[in-house]
Order: sequence, then C-alpha cells, then structure tokens
Amino acid sequence: MRKKKNITILNVGDEVDYDSFKKLNKEKRFIASQGFEYRSVGYLEFLNGDMPEIPTKKAAIFFFFPFEYWNQHIEHRAYRGMYGNKHFYKKFEHFCKMLSEMVKKQLSGKEVILIDDPSLFLLGRDKAKVMGKLSGGKVPVPRRYRTRKIGDIEKLLEKGHKLYIKPRCGSMGKGITFLQSGDWQTNFGFKNNKIISRKSDLGWKFHDVTGKKIFLEKLLKQNIYIEEGIEPFNIKGDKVDLRIYGFYDKIIYIYPRRNKIDEVTTNISQGGKGDPSLLRVIPKRMVAQAKKTALKGMKALGLYFAGIDVVIDSSLKETYIVDVNMFPGFPKRRTYNLSRRMITELKRLNHTGKLCFKKI
Repeated sequence: MRKKKNITILNVGDEVDYDSFKKLNKEKRFIASQGFEYRSVGYLEFLNGDMPEIPTKKAAIFFFFPFEYWNQHIEHRAYRGMYGNKHFYKKFEHFCKMLSEMVKKQLSGKEVILIDDPSLFLLGRDKAKVMGKLSGGKVPVPRRYRTRKIGDIEKLLEKGHKLYIKPRCGSMGKGITFLQSGDWQTNFGFKNNKIISRKSDLGWKFHDVTGKKIFLEKLLKQNIYIEEGIEPFNIKGDKVDLRIYGFYDKIIYIYPRRNKIDEVTTNISQGGKGDPSLLRVIPKRMVAQAKKTALKGMKALGLYFAGIDVVIDSSLKETYIVDVNMFPGFPKRRTYNLSRRMITELKRLNHTGKLCFKKI
C-alpha cells in the first residue's frame, strides 16, 4: 500500500522564470518520489484566486520572483524615474501586501510554511534595511557611509578608500557606481547632464565618468546606498567572490564567481563567470568562515532560503556579506540540481520534526 502524502509543495512563479520556477517544475516526479504532493501556479492565477486544489492539510510554498508583475507594474518601459529608487519599493510593497492577503484567503484552514514569507520580500529589496539588520546581528558587512556631500566623498577617495554607490532598491548589478582615486565607473547612462536608466536587464555596461562632479552630485541626491569597497581575494588576476545558497540550517551549494581584477563586479550579468573549480583553490578555512557568515546572515534576517554573496578579503582574515538575494537564480541542473537538494532537505527536516507549520 502506498504511503499517504501529507504535505503539498506549492510552486508559485512565472513561466518566463527559467532560472528557478521552471527548474523546480521539472522535478515533479522526483518530488512525488520523496513523499510530497506537488502543485504549481502562476502569480496572475494566484492573485486572481485561480488556485490548484491543495489535497493535504499541510503545504510548503515556494515563491519565486514575480517577473510578469514586475515588468508590467514596476520596472516597465514607460517608467521615467531612476532605476532602483523608492518608487520601486513602494510599488513592490503593494504587490507584497496583495500576495500576503491572497495567501490568507486561498489557504485558509491549511497549515503552511512560506519559503520565504512575502512580508520579507520588501526587506530583501532595501539594501539599507538588509545591511542594517545584518550589522545589528553582528554579521560582518562593508562599512556604510551616510554622507551626501561631494566634498566628503572626495576626502575619502584621497585617503585611499574605494566606494560603491548602489541604488537602494536595485539588484542584478544594475545602476552601480564605483569610485576610487582617479577612476570613477558607472553603468548608469549619463547624457546632457541627466542620469539614464536602461529599459532592460541587459546592456548595463560600465563606462568612465572620472571627475564628472555633476554626475556625482545628481547621483547623491537619489535613493542610493554607499558602502566601502572590500579589497577581494584574487586568483591569477581575477577577483573572486562566493554566491552561497542557504536553506534552513544548512549551506546547500556554493557557487564561486570570478571576473577580471579591474572589473567593477563579479555579477554574471556584468561579465563574471561561475567557476566551481575555485573551491579547490580558495583556502578551506576561508570557505568554512564564509559559510558561517552566510548562515549567520540568514538567521539575522529570518530567511529560510537565500543566495548570499560573500567576499573574502585579500588578507584572508575576514568574510563580508555584500548582497542578499531572496530570489537567486539556480545553477544549471547538470552542474548542481538545487531543486532536488531543497526537496531532500525538506524531507529531512520533516522527519526530524524541524518544520514549523503555521495555520492560516
């Protein structure tokens, strides 16, 4: 006799999301073999109340990035403001509230685990709040600078500091400006003394704006976050960092990334390359330290699942969280099947009684 399944995995996302939603969707048979029911639904259907039947009393819900809603209502082509500003946050806040209300309505009476809770999505979109919570939890992060004066910035550069200026509510390495003495780089456009945002995730190329004080003056008036640039560990002329995937109480995958030392970031969208072989080169004690830092960061933020970007400093003494991704893309399935690992971890946690369901 087949054992009755008592938990449903509900996958919520959009078909255009081939990096996570569709990869979990391809594991239907494996999920069933692990003793779970499985259902999936798009955000449009979910928000409209068109839900698949959940046949069990308990459900674990995976929320992936709402690409279609985001592209239609937040970062749409008609938008004229600067990328990553407070208006993005406000519009996303409206979406998160709608999503939370629909969870209550659609899953009333069920015992549910939200991976992760929509109420945390907003936190993940605000770099200042994320880094503030991490710092408050004694998690190492780069130093933050609150000044908005050009003179203060110039003094820091003269003293040898390197600075990153990021959109407070941005992601994917878009809208970043890097400053060091004699070298200012940005991937914002700048024409006719106006800061220009691209209307696509592609094409955010860095270019030189060294000494253009009018650019910096306008940038400092926006919703930005300024942090110290950590001198990263490098291997054969490439800077290196780690995308660390955490799930509940474990690190389930580490994806090292590399880019040329003179490039601004290691983001894949900015020309960075994933290179798992680097784990054989990076000192094991620093990898272990980076894992501890990532787990400590997830605990401080109350996350069940995230992709944590960690930089190892060039002195091999400290590891710093430089970004937190609540909707990280998954590695290629042939490289590492992250979906299956998360499902096996859910099975383990359920058997050990560590899954805490909450009745809606």
